[in-house]
Amino acid sequence: MAGLRWIACAMLFALPSWAQPTEQSLAEAARFGALATLAPLCDLRDDAWAGDLRQAMIQSATGADVHDEVALLAAPGSDLATAALGYADVEALESFAEESPQKTCAALRSNPDLPGADARVQAWRARKLSGRPLG
Repeated sequence: MAGLRWIACAMLFALPSWAQPTEQSLAEAARFGALATLAPLCDLRDDAWAGDLRQAMIQSATGADVHDEVALLAAPGSDLATAALGYADVEALESFAEESPQKTCAALRSNPDLPGADARVQAWRARKLSGRPLG
């Protein structure tokens, strides 16, 4: 994750301050992004869950008051959040390839962030269905 901090810091200086997710929110997006990548591989959650978690993390990182994917991806700072998720995806897949699937999935089942990820997905889905912003 040290690489993510360096990338995040470099990307933060490239945008105006109003369009910048914080380093903490980008690290959080990467942490939950790894869950979004691994949970379907381990048959713990489905692909729709993973997609909704990624959208919830982009919303959280950007603070955008939108509930649809197109508007979310147009929000200031969404490119940074998407990059953090992409970084997490690569790192998670590399870890999955290095370890046995059994070991990786056992660790994921006991990951303390998994219940929080479920809560974020539930909140994202509820607000998306209601049409209310995620503010």
